Amino acid sequence: MSARHRRRPVLLDAITRQIRQQLNRRQFLRGLARLSVGAAGATGLGAMTSACSNSDLPAAAGRSGAEQPQFLHGVASGDPLPNRVVLWTRVTPADAQLGEPLILNYELSTDADFNSVVLSGTAETGAERDYTVKVDPTGLQPYTTYYYRFRCAGVESPIGRTRTAPVAAQADRLRFAAVACSNLSFGYFNGFGAIAQRRDLDAVVHLGDYLYETASSSRIDGRDHFPAKETITLEDYRLRYAQYRSDPDLQEAHRQHPFIAIWDDHETTNNSWKDGAANHTEGDEGEWVVREGQAVRAYFEWMPIRDNPGGFDAPQGGLTPEGSGRIYRTLRYGDLLDLIMLDTRLAGRTEQNGTGIVDPSHTILGEAQRAWFLDQLRSSTAQWKVVGQQMTFAPIKVVPLPEEQGGTYLNEDAWDGYRFDRNAVMNTLADEGLDNVVVLSGDTHVVTAFDLPIEPSDPSRYNPVTGEGSLAVEFSSNGIANVGIIGEFFMANNPHLKYSNLALQGYLLLDVDRQRVQGEYYYTGAPDLRSANETFGAALASASGANHLQIGQLPTSERDEAPALAP
Repeated sequence: MSARHRRRPVLLDAITRQIRQQLNRRQFLRGLARLSVGAAGATGLGAMTSACSNSDLPAAAGRSGAEQPQFLHGVASGDPLPNRVVLWTRVTPADAQLGEPLILNYELSTDADFNSVVLSGTAETGAERDYTVKVDPTGLQPYTTYYYRFRCAGVESPIGRTRTAPVAAQADRLRFAAVACSNLSFGYFNGFGAIAQRRDLDAVVHLGDYLYETASSSRIDGRDHFPAKETITLEDYRLRYAQYRSDPDLQEAHRQHPFIAIWDDHETTNNSWKDGAANHTEGDEGEWVVREGQAVRAYFEWMPIRDNPGGFDAPQGGLTPEGSGRIYRTLRYGDLLDLIMLDTRLAGRTEQNGTGIVDPSHTILGEAQRAWFLDQLRSSTAQWKVVGQQMTFAPIKVVPLPEEQGGTYLNEDAWDGYRFDRNAVMNTLADEGLDNVVVLSGDTHVVTAFDLPIEPSDPSRYNPVTGEGSLAVEFSSNGIANVGIIGEFFMANNPHLKYSNLALQGYLLLDVDRQRVQGEYYYTGAPDLRSANETFGAALASASGANHLQIGQLPTSERDEAPALAP
């Protein structure tokens, strides 16, 4: 066991009671200040005005005030393949360069001193893509750590560090951090700070709500949302990404590890679906198709995600980049793991109707994505199939009875409200005899870990003691900075819920080898104080072929051979 793990487990009950005295999520949302200022001009972040309530933001996200360009939003990488990886940065142009195209050079090296440069190239950016830069160099070696940097007009970016995916039997152990729900106005991003200190992660999986669209004031000085209004226009979304990417802990996590990201609802607006959102007023807040398209465009500009030409095209000039809007995709890590990433928000979801009717037309995936997903599960030859997606997949019952006997569900926004799709997935696992499926979820801001039986409330179909009847397992990632809303009493109503924590912030570490998959929860304490110190909370494992969780595992050790962090 490494030195970082020689700690006693947190006293979950005591800490939970302490933090629950703080604002709960609903109280917090009711208390958000909805300030009203005019939108910034239409020339990108260089047009930011002094209306920003965060004193450091004009320098961080607007005009540089310098005679040379600057890299104020760091560097990032993402979507690793065995021979390529997306590299990202943003240049803040000098005032004299505003509106002009900029040329950048980039380099990749196997050492942090760049004595072994293996690839270099150039890229161009400009105001039309908010001076963001995304390149996707090929010809890299599988399962290799690279260091990279950009240059523009003689100015050098921070040095980034990334890692390609393995091939065949190249990897017998993989480690991922899984995160979700990072609300800058709620508190410091301590989880990202802790993740940045780990040397041996293969990637960080972000399960959505990378930012929040609300006009939120903060309990912490300097973390009020900017612009001080709900994000609606392309300019609004770009400014909000710029603010988030000015956070030092988020920057550092991106700098040290590749990200594999999907959106949830807050990257557009709360409780969105394909054709609208609960938090969108048609007319007063423009047309949904335009708002959705502009949010998607900003996402693809600011995130290190590979542009996917097979995605949806928002109608009526929705402004998706390169015709791209699809985020569901599979990334393969040799023969050990397939990472199947879904879109349960914009690709095909119909409006939440709360009727409880199981109907193929009421879908969280859409027909096309559902068919694709089931095919990915059936055709995968990897030992583990890990599904990265936004919503709680497991049923959470309010009335703990089988559905046919009147059992009722907690959250119609999650898969509970779209049971035709969930039934299709579960029936495929049962009919095809598929083992070793692990679902990752976000959204709820709390920690939950589930067995996944078809009907957890029927003791003839699921034994919560032995796990018999479970077909897969699920780990949620609690919020990097947010607070949850469900209660401990759901443990009694839901015997397949094996572990939960209501209020602590942190992240999930997923450790995968040939024998088992293990999820470990690390907590970073209340977000009111910036600190990257972490405490081990709990670990649950599922043995290969078992398809159910066992709690009480010891934390895993770091891989000693992991390459050094970027300087």
